[in-house]
Amino acid sequence: MSRGLGDVYKRQMSEILAPCGAMESLTAAVNAGADAVYLGEEYFSARKNADNFTAEQLCDAVRFCHYSGVKVYVTLNTLVFDREIPLLAKAIENCAKADVDAFIVQDMGVARLARQIVPELPLHASTQMTVNSPEGAIMAKELGFTRVVLGRELSLAQIKAITESCDIETELFVHGALCVCISGQCYMSSVLGGRSGNRGLCAQPCRLDFTSGDRHNVLSLKDLSLTEKLPELAKAGIISFKIEGRMKRPEYVAGAVNACRVALDGGTPDLISLKNVFSRSGFTSGYFDDDFKNMQGVRTKDDVTSATSKVLSAMKQYYHKPFRRFPADITVNVKSGQPVCYKLSACGVSSSAVGDIPEKAVNRAVTAEYLENQCSKLGGTVYFPGNITVNVDDGLSVSAAQLNELRRKAIENVSGKILEKNSHHYRISPYIPLDSKDGKKIRPEFRCEVNTALQLELVLQEDEYSYIYAPMGLLDEATPDKFRIIVVPPVFLADCESDVLKKLSLLKKQGYEHIAVHTLSHIGIARKLGMKAHGMSRLNITNRYSLREYEKMGLSDTALSFELLMSDAVSLCADSEIKTGIVGYGRLPLMITRRCPINNGKPCGKIKRADCPHYITDRQGNNMPCMCSENTVEILNPDKLYLSDRQSELAKFDFVLLKFTDETDTGEVLEMYLDDIKPDGKLTRGLYYRGVQ
Repeated sequence: MSRGLGDVYKRQMSEILAPCGAMESLTAAVNAGADAVYLGEEYFSARKNADNFTAEQLCDAVRFCHYSGVKVYVTLNTLVFDREIPLLAKAIENCAKADVDAFIVQDMGVARLARQIVPELPLHASTQMTVNSPEGAIMAKELGFTRVVLGRELSLAQIKAITESCDIETELFVHGALCVCISGQCYMSSVLGGRSGNRGLCAQPCRLDFTSGDRHNVLSLKDLSLTEKLPELAKAGIISFKIEGRMKRPEYVAGAVNACRVALDGGTPDLISLKNVFSRSGFTSGYFDDDFKNMQGVRTKDDVTSATSKVLSAMKQYYHKPFRRFPADITVNVKSGQPVCYKLSACGVSSSAVGDIPEKAVNRAVTAEYLENQCSKLGGTVYFPGNITVNVDDGLSVSAAQLNELRRKAIENVSGKILEKNSHHYRISPYIPLDSKDGKKIRPEFRCEVNTALQLELVLQEDEYSYIYAPMGLLDEATPDKFRIIVVPPVFLADCESDVLKKLSLLKKQGYEHIAVHTLSHIGIARKLGMKAHGMSRLNITNRYSLREYEKMGLSDTALSFELLMSDAVSLCADSEIKTGIVGYGRLPLMITRRCPINNGKPCGKIKRADCPHYITDRQGNNMPCMCSENTVEILNPDKLYLSDRQSELAKFDFVLLKFTDETDTGEVLEMYLDDIKPDGKLTRGLYYRGVQ
């Protein structure tokens, strides 16, 4: 007889992607029903303070996951310095030997090295790469990425614009901590404390009490939860639903995975229990809903005490045994004169286990119903009964022990075949260091970046500037010296990319030839319009591999990351085939955000409120300027970077960029740099001499 049980579990096309900071969390994720997990190896992970996985532990983790039909993505998603490249190469090789399913990367240099060593291993573009528009996703695919992780700051409409325009897999965070900053564009932890969020050591200073008027904690947001919206996101084209939390306990991971499974199956997830396990004043979907009010939240005493032993015990039910994810077809033959045979088929593979010839029954003969019940006991495994076929002759006897042993052997053999089926056996090439390029003759030049019409008017009068970076909104056909103006488009393009393309196309017709690029999106736009691309520090170039990769993309020149030590920046400049420079003056950016911390909503744009202070205040009373644009607010360091008395070092670069924000004394600043004068008063040297972790 046969029976169909395929409707017990409806397999979803979408992927639930769970975080794993240690083996206990990984087990919880897999047993709770995750389709994939992401984790960090020992050195290059955006959660360096998680336990992470040694090379040996990684092999065990991948084997366990693949045995269960679960994919493993490794987070090589930090910026890397040149001195770390040999260690990175070893990490890539170890991951390939462990047979992981993909790398998640931020640094284009990491992507280049991974392709060199393991060209077959898929690459996912981390959310830190700031892919928030169709052009960025298109560019990522052109560069060989198979998936992009979209920013948490996107609305549903902005997500749809990307998924409908681009033939590349998309992944989205749907639950967990929410950053106020646009993904990949936060330097607050670096500048204020020397711990780089881009290198996995964010100290989360945004969670401290920054104030605006009588409002407190203006940068700290509630945790994100889009679990109830997963069916809507699936329709929008998202294929992977990502849970944040590699620093969280296993109960949190299991509870979030279960909530996602319930939502994708059409049920209502238990958000109350999730909130009790961990939240910051509850949850928000503000960015997704394009409603920026009521997003603020901090970790309160009630949030901490709500994670009771009762709550945690309830979550453990989701992972106390393996998740039954695969239907298994079973055939049992108990025939006279033939060995008992148990066959199990699952995931396109099958295996048979053969026992003894059955004896004549003395008391009670086995029945089809008994055999069906006995052989379908698949508890404690990843299988559930599918079609069951039993062929049995009358009057025969078979012990339960023999049936159990045959079932165990068949399951073991099938699982081994599934493990092999899920294995990649990558071809690994040896690490070959890049050849150093000959040092070039340095002809240092000064460039400047302006923010206001007055600043533009003033700097256009200075012949010393080889290029002037200016916001596209300040430019028109009447602007002089178009040959040395680099048009600066908005950093965040998700809600304005088509308008920006139209404006830039018009400016190109008016004679503007140069464009500043902050992200992959801007590089794609530059190519589309045929404009010369000039890299900005937001590209976060920190190593030769990354620099070579951007050279290959067609950059005319680039500013390096200001998270570099001066000595490392000098070395990169000497090794570059294109002109390379550094930010040498100005207020360093701390973060750029879609949500204005002052008005608790969307940015004012060009319509400036008379009562707006244009700054937020930290606990020491320092005022941090806030520069408002039409769709973002940039928060700046209160102290200005000055290197005007470091001419011997500045002369080693092709160019030095002076960034003007609210200054009117642009001429005086330039004179200080031309005359090697150290300024009076409070200043900062940035990170060039103290470095970052």
